Amino acid sequence: MKLLNPYKFKHFYLNKYFISLIKSKTYFISYNYKYKALWFRTYKVASRTIDDMLKTNCEDGSYIYGSDMAYLPNMFKDYFKFSFVRNPESRFISAWKDKVLRQNYFHFSNKEYEKMKDLDYFINWVKTLDIENCDEHLRSQLALVDVDNMDFIGKFENFEEDFQFVLDRLNIKDYKMEFLNQGIKKEFELTDNQREEIHKIYKKDFEHFYS
Repeated sequence: MKLLNPYKFKHFYLNKYFISLIKSKTYFISYNYKYKALWFRTYKVASRTIDDMLKTNCEDGSYIYGSDMAYLPNMFKDYFKFSFVRNPESRFISAWKDKVLRQNYFHFSNKEYEKMKDLDYFINWVKTLDIENCDEHLRSQLALVDVDNMDFIGKFENFEEDFQFVLDRLNIKDYKMEFLNQGIKKEFELTDNQREEIHKIYKKDFEHFYS
């Protein structure tokens, strides 16, 4: 008989099925019990690369890619808690290219999907969302990161250096860094109005991470 993963039983199930019932604020957290690290995932910010790194030598189940759930910071006082953020403009364009131009991720009707391929139309749709509780690819990064309890917040724009800092902090040796999701590399030039609208949507992100 296969035993339950002790790492899941200790914290993962507790956070997901108990703590989440009494705390409303939730995060997309990945737990690495071997390296004693918590990664607060911000989507469209090299998340596949970071996930691959945290899986290193964790075949024993000590790495858990947790779903959206609450947690108790006091349970992880001695853990290295980190996240990465990205300029909201480039993150937004990356989400649009990947989740709209490359696929109908949001399951729009055929008619609506064709309209969403126009960036202005997509921006206007996103403006109707609760940006702190919507799909994680569009959600405010400030809502995805427990900033009051972070040990380190790296920048996508300085990824190699900041990623190396995390590797050194976790004492992970000989890991070869590579971006696992290159996406669409073609540059996209925003109009002044588009840039202004994106800044309005992600005003808090710009103020907190890129002021």
